[in-house]
Amino acid sequence: MPKMKLAVLAQTPPPLHGQSVMVRALIDGLSRESIEIIPIEFRLSRSAADIGSWRPGKMVAVLEACFQAVAARLAGADTLYYVPAPGKRGALYRDWLVMLLCRPFYRRLILHWHATGLDEWLENQATALERAITRRLLGNADFAIVLTPQLRSGAESLRAKKIAVVANGVPDPGVMTREAGNDFNVLFVGLCSEQKGLFDAIDAVVAANDSTPTRPFRLVAAGSFPDRATERRFADLAAKHGNQIRHAGFATGDAKRRLFTNARCLCLPSRLAHEGQPLVLLEALAAGLPIVATNWRGIPDTVPSQCGRLVALGNVPALAAALVDIRAHPPAPGIARAHYLAHFTLEQHLQALAEAIESVM
Repeated sequence: MPKMKLAVLAQTPPPLHGQSVMVRALIDGLSRESIEIIPIEFRLSRSAADIGSWRPGKMVAVLEACFQAVAARLAGADTLYYVPAPGKRGALYRDWLVMLLCRPFYRRLILHWHATGLDEWLENQATALERAITRRLLGNADFAIVLTPQLRSGAESLRAKKIAVVANGVPDPGVMTREAGNDFNVLFVGLCSEQKGLFDAIDAVVAANDSTPTRPFRLVAAGSFPDRATERRFADLAAKHGNQIRHAGFATGDAKRRLFTNARCLCLPSRLAHEGQPLVLLEALAAGLPIVATNWRGIPDTVPSQCGRLVALGNVPALAAALVDIRAHPPAPGIARAHYLAHFTLEQHLQALAEAIESVM
C-alpha cells in the first residue's frame, strides 16, 4: 500500500475542548506505517467561547494556515484533513476561504465532522447563494468521518463520496473508588453556558431537592464561563440557593479526577445547536458514573439506557425526575465503565480512525 501524507489543518489546544483534544490525539497517536501526519498550525480560537465565531483577527491566522497547507502540498502531502464548521455563518465563510485556497492543490479531501447543524442551517437559514457556494466548495469530499450514526446528515447533505462512523475516545483513568455518604453530588463539566445546559441542571437540582429534601442533591459545575453576564447569573443563583450549587473552576488533571471521584452522576442537559459527541460523556462512563442528559445530537448513540437517563430538551421537571430516579435506581455496578471499555477507549478510537483513513487509499 502506498504511503498517505496527511496534512492536518485543524486546531489543537489551547483552548481545550472536544474537537481540539481529538485533533491533538490524532496528531500524537495515529502511528501507522501507511500514514504520515503533517500538522498545520491553525490557531483560531482564544477560548472555548470563541470557537465557531468570526472576528477580523482570525483572517490572518486562516491565511497563514492556508499558506502552510499549500507549502505542505508542494512538499509532498497528498490528502487534506479538515474539520468543517457548524451552522454558523462566520465560521462557514472561513471554510469557504480555506477550501478555495487549499482544496484545488490536494488529491483528496477528508472532512471530520466534530460539530453538527450545518445541514439544518443551510436548509433553514442560508441564502440560495450561500447554499450553492457551500456545496461547491465543501461538497463531494472524498471521505467524511462522523462521530455517531445519528450524525451522518451533515456529510450526506454535502454528498461525501464515502462516510465512516468513528466514535471519539478518551484515555482510561482506571477504576475510581467512591466514598459512601448521604449527599448526592451531581457533576456538570463543560462550558458553563445556557446552551450547554448549566442553568437547566441548576433548576433540576433545586427541583429535585424540593421533592426529596431529606437527601440533598449538590451540583458541582466545572468549566469556564462564556462571558461576565453568565458568570454573574450563576453567582446570583449560588447566593440564592446556598450550598446546593457551587463552581469548581476550570479543572484538569488530578483536580478533574477528584471531581469525578466525588460525583455520583454526571448531568449534561445540552441544547447546543452544534453539539456532537461530548467527551465528558465518555469520561463519565470511564469513571463509572451514570449520566443524566438530553436526547440530543450524538448523545443517544453514546449513552445507552442501562447507563443513564435521557430527557427532552429544556424539560426541567423531567430532568429533576431523572436525577431522583438515577439515585433511587442506579445502574448496576461496573456497567458504565464496561460500556466505555467496549466502545470508547482512546486506543479503539485511533485504531478505527486509522483504518477509516487508510480506506480512502
